[in-house]
Amino acid sequence: MNHRPRILLVAGGFPLASETFVREQCLQLVERGVDLEILAIRPGDGTWTAREQKAAIADRILAANIDRPIIERVARMPLRFASRLVRDPASAVGAVNPARGWRGASGQILEIAAAIGRGGRYDAIHCEFGPMGRIMVEVIDAGVVSGPMSVAFYGYDITREIQKHGERVYETLFERASMLLPNSRYLATRLLEAGAPPEKVRVHRLGIRLEDFPFVDRRGRPGPPFILAVGRLVEKKGFEHLIRAMRLAGDRSVFRARIVGDGPLRQPLEALARSSGLSDRIEFLGWRSGREVSELMAEADLFVAPSVTASDGDMEGMPLVITEAMSTGLPTVGSRHSGIPEVVIDGENGLVVDEGDERGLAEAIVHFSDVDHRLRAASSARATAESMFDSRKQGDEILALLNAIGGSESGPNPDASGADGSEISEFG
Repeated sequence: MNHRPRILLVAGGFPLASETFVREQCLQLVERGVDLEILAIRPGDGTWTAREQKAAIADRILAANIDRPIIERVARMPLRFASRLVRDPASAVGAVNPARGWRGASGQILEIAAAIGRGGRYDAIHCEFGPMGRIMVEVIDAGVVSGPMSVAFYGYDITREIQKHGERVYETLFERASMLLPNSRYLATRLLEAGAPPEKVRVHRLGIRLEDFPFVDRRGRPGPPFILAVGRLVEKKGFEHLIRAMRLAGDRSVFRARIVGDGPLRQPLEALARSSGLSDRIEFLGWRSGREVSELMAEADLFVAPSVTASDGDMEGMPLVITEAMSTGLPTVGSRHSGIPEVVIDGENGLVVDEGDERGLAEAIVHFSDVDHRLRAASSARATAESMFDSRKQGDEILALLNAIGGSESGPNPDASGADGSEISEFG
């Protein structure tokens, strides 16, 4: 007999302006009839969209704040412990058990337990990012909730976390999780290298709403063509290499550029553009909303994603903004970095260059200065977005995967192919 699956999604914060992909996944699950609760272990910084308001997503939030000042958390512990003791003695004791270490002693687990309330058993507990999975192992061990757990990995949580904490940082999580969901084959390989059991690893790509990024016919457009680059202004985005590549391309390129985003490197990047003599050809637009980014994509003629591995080991997973750009028919120049070459197919929907290869990037920009080259790549770019990243198909797929670990009879067949169905069991 079918039943409505009860799923707990665990996020570092909710809603976050920077994690639209997590928010879209929640909407896809709710629209499929899932009894979804969202544990946000820190406050969010975003505003609710019309779709989220219609779906009453705010009513599904279990709000905690594990970063609350420790004096405040410890002061709340006696009352929280007493309240939990009446409701569920075992989990009250488990939450402060010395075996829980710092998270127990500092009141973090009680903070989470207070947010969860009744808890109980879930058909699936889905954690967004590896560190959330590590936290939930302790919450489950404390007896606050129970259920099979899946963990999604998106980039830094494999690359930087492993470099920072060592190869064994996820050892316990790998043992306890029922399923590990990297968003690219590259990250799947990194998980396997770190000791993840192959039978637990499934590549699950994030989806976008294609209607939010409609295809644009760019034939016969007046004015100079524009390059668009989008992302936080940090080292791993590689925007300094784009600026230097434009200088190298010189008069062989007809492009101007718009860089969307903000961050700690904004002033150094603006200074680099000035010193390169490109102040009149490169605009820094700062942060823009999702709707504004979609409009800028419609105006652009080429998308560039020159990502690199940062000095602290931080890497991309698979930047979703590439998919959004491709959905509008933008050819893309991307670096040979993480999951980018799995989506940017060299010579078809764009060109791929080595990380930090400014001369190669310059030549790619010169190549796409020819409008015919851009137009030939446009339909292939849109086809990539439709076949691999349609949020409706990916919504079916994530529910199938969560049903599979929870034993639910509702929802799609977990063995069925989704938007990229061959990858569901690629590593299993």
